[in-house]
Amino acid sequence: MNERELTSDSLEMVLETDFSSLEQVVDQTESFLETRLDDEDLIYRVVLLATEAVTNAIEHGNGLDPAKSVYYRLEIREKVVELVVEDEGGGFDPDKTDDPTESKNLFREGGRGLLFMHEIADEVLFEKNGRLVRLIFHVS
Repeated sequence: MNERELTSDSLEMVLETDFSSLEQVVDQTESFLETRLDDEDLIYRVVLLATEAVTNAIEHGNGLDPAKSVYYRLEIREKVVELVVEDEGGGFDPDKTDDPTESKNLFREGGRGLLFMHEIADEVLFEKNGRLVRLIFHVS
């Protein structure tokens, strides 16, 4: 992790393209949310998708290129937790990914991350040609 900024409302990190960054993501995200939210289920869901989004950015977005970074922002606003992960890769079209629930894809090793995101987050938005994912969770 190159830098970290923690304010009362947001957590921002610039992460190296290395899977060791995942431990930092989990630790920092849990610490940030646990001091601001009482909903353990929501905290679990955010941490789970934070690791999924960062893993995708490292592996698929940046192609494991150590010269590239992953940008991470977690923000709490009125009744909303917003997680933004951006990579420096070439992007992708989420509408052109294989459906992991089709029989031909059931036993493939990967391809379920986007499905998890759509099932677990309240909103999933892709921007910048798929280089940025915005995951929104509603706080009840």
